[in-house]
This record gives sequence, C-alpha cells and structure tokens, in this order.
Amino acid sequence: MAQRWGVVIMAATMLLGGCATTGMRPAHGPDDPLKPLNKKIFVFNQHLDRVLLKPTAEAYVGLTPLPLRRGISDFFANLDDVRVIVNESLQGRAGPAFLETARFLVNSTLGLLGLIDVATPLGLPAHNAGFGETLAVWGVRSGPYVVLPLFGPSDVRDAIGLGLDSFTNPPTYLSDPSAMWGAYGAQLVNTRSHYLHQGLLMELAAGGHEYTFARDAFWQKRRGLIRRRRAGH
Repeated sequence: MAQRWGVVIMAATMLLGGCATTGMRPAHGPDDPLKPLNKKIFVFNQHLDRVLLKPTAEAYVGLTPLPLRRGISDFFANLDDVRVIVNESLQGRAGPAFLETARFLVNSTLGLLGLIDVATPLGLPAHNAGFGETLAVWGVRSGPYVVLPLFGPSDVRDAIGLGLDSFTNPPTYLSDPSAMWGAYGAQLVNTRSHYLHQGLLMELAAGGHEYTFARDAFWQKRRGLIRRRRAGH
C-alpha cells in the first residue's frame, strides 16, 4: 500500500499544479462503478495505515540509523530490479532491459548484494516497470477503478499486474513462510517510511474529499505513464 500511496502523493503535486492553473479539478475521471465498495476499502486502508503502518514506520525510522536504513532500501530496490528487467523485456524494450540487468549485476556484486547502490553513480540509474504497464502495452484495457485492501488505488488491469509482479519478487520463493512474510513486511515498512512527511500534502490538497482526490491523482499519474509506455518511451 505504501508504494501505491507514494504514487498518489507524487501525483498530488502535479494535480495541485494543474488545479492552481485552471482553478478546477480534472473534468473527467476514471470509471468508478464500484465506488460504494471502494470507499469502504479506502476508509479501511486509512485506518490500517493510521493505527499500524505509519506508527511502525515511524518507530523504524526512530530506532534505525540512517546509513542502515539506506542500505536496507538499496537492498530491496535491488531485488525489485528483477521485476523491472522482466517487464522491460516483455515490453520489447531491449535497451532499458539491458541497462537494468547491468545495474542489477553491478549492485549485486560490487554493491554487496545490493546493500550499496554503486550503479547509479556509474550512470545506471533505477527505472520502474511492472506487469500493469506490460498488460497495457499488450493492449489490455484498464477496466474500472478499484481500491485494493492494503495496496490502495488501482484498476482491474493493475490489480492483475500486481499479482503477476509477486512472481518476480524474490522473497516469494523463500521456503519458510515466516521468512517470506517477514520479508514482505520489511519491504512494506521500508517503503512506507519514505513517505512519512508527505501524507499531509494530500490531506491539505483534498480539502475533505480524500477519496476523490486520491482516485483522480492515481488516474492522472497512471494514464500519463501508460501513454508514454505505449509510445515506446
């Protein structure tokens, strides 16, 4: 959920800029036939974040030295490069897939299993690609807007993509279930810790309409990304 909300928070900044320029919210939004159910899940996610995820992330930041947190973030980012490599390849983007593979190999070796990001200073920055974008490039329609428990704003296509993404997440293949779920939890808390000081932005911008604002911010950000992917960028 933290990663999805990160997308919403970043999109909120762009949406705020657009609203300031035009003086209004976007005229069109995503297809939302499941709005009553979506709003209930949205409220549940907010409550879960308020009582569990955010306090846990705050405790993690307070108790863990910055260099160690940076190493943990780099480690999980390195694991996530597997997903990017697979999806860049499936989208026919040979150049980015090659560069992402080089990044993964450099960080996995010289970077001590990804604990140190040595690839970025060498001109191999991180990129992002998931099965949601891949399905879009293949022509699969987005379907209606949905709010996923724990994961937050999505659509049907991205929800399917999220499930497929799990097969490229190395912790999925840990034989010990407790280790697997522990790794998932650590990933979630680590990601949530990156957005501790940005949640207020959405609250202020939403003006009491958090559900609609989160939906429209996600939709605008996602639509722009899919358009660029389909154009080969």
